[in-house]
Amino acid sequence: MHQVETPLFSKILFPIQFDRITIPALEMVTHLARQADRFVYLLCVIPEDTPDIRRVANDALRGVAHNWLEGKMPHETIVRVGKPAAEIVKLEEELDVDLVVMATHGRTGEKYEKLGSVAEQVVRESTRPVLTIRPR
Repeated sequence: MHQVETPLFSKILFPIQFDRITIPALEMVTHLARQADRFVYLLCVIPEDTPDIRRVANDALRGVAHNWLEGKMPHETIVRVGKPAAEIVKLEEELDVDLVVMATHGRTGEKYEKLGSVAEQVVRESTRPVLTIRPR
C-alpha cells in the first residue's frame, strides 16, 4: 500500500510587526510554504481595539498578503488584541499550527534578560516548533 506523506509543516503561523526585520522572516515563510501548498496565517497583535487601529492593522496585513502570498499559497490574515506573546501562543493552539515563524532582533543585555522579547517568550511558552529569523 502506498502511503501519502503529510507535509511536516502544513500550517504556519507568522506573527508580523511591520518593521525592517519582517522581510527576512517573510521570505523564509514563503519559501517554506511554497514547498507543498502549506497554509499561512499572518497575525498582527494590536494593543487595544479601536476602529482606527484595527483598520490600519487589517489594511497592512492585507497589503502584505497581497504582495507576498496572493496567488502563491493559501493564507488568512488575523488581527488579535492583547499581549503579543500570549496571543501568539493562544492562537497556535486554536489553529493547531505546525510551526511558528518569527522575526527577532536578537538583542541581548540586562534589559532584555529581565523583560524578554516577544520571540523569546513564545519560544519558552509554545508547544509548537518556533523558527526565529534574525536580519543579517
